[in-house]
Amino acid sequence: MLITLIIAAALPSLVLIGYVCFKDRLSPEPPKMLLKAFFFGILSTLVSLTMSVPASLFGLYPTEPVTVGGHIAVALFGAALPEELAKLFMLWLVLRRNKYFDESFDGIVYAVCVGMGFAFAENIGYLAQAGEYWVNLGITRGLISVPGHYAFAVAMGFYYSCYHFGGRRLLNGILMIALPVALHAIFDAILMVSSASEHVGISAILTLMFFVFFFIMQRYAQKRLKRLTGR
Repeated sequence: MLITLIIAAALPSLVLIGYVCFKDRLSPEPPKMLLKAFFFGILSTLVSLTMSVPASLFGLYPTEPVTVGGHIAVALFGAALPEELAKLFMLWLVLRRNKYFDESFDGIVYAVCVGMGFAFAENIGYLAQAGEYWVNLGITRGLISVPGHYAFAVAMGFYYSCYHFGGRRLLNGILMIALPVALHAIFDAILMVSSASEHVGISAILTLMFFVFFFIMQRYAQKRLKRLTGR
């Protein structure tokens, strides 16, 4: 049972890591560095708690939201801000002295590995608490939540590479955290508000629109990154 649960929690993350590595197949990163980024992503879940727990204690978001504003506060201060800051910190640790970080798309590859490490650890926590419903929850999270973390990671990695290889360092430095936080907060708020109001259909439509928009932006990001290093 435990092994099955771990596999179910890891599978969506591993599939998306495989996808981004396939996109980087002409100049792949060393497996040991990808594993390091994934492990650091797991650790980022603990780092995020050092921010989200105090934020709750100081009243920045309610523990049991009942209003739209309350759900938005939870999405921003309870999830998006602490989680993306933790992932960015871990990404910086992975890349700061990484000699293999030599082309623009690498920022996205490493950011995805960190993000998928976080998603894997988060998945284990949710599935372990789901009891007999863990299979349904695993499928739902694999189709929605994990791809969401992938989207946030691509945004972070894109602007990390723009910051590292391109100009306008102040703007890119702000965007490398501001955009993932904004995307994460919007994504979680959509799911929380629609779930609380039992408008599952609206949630599904808005989530699908989010992913369509994201994949269009990912293609734009790939083209723009190629111009930074020529690779």
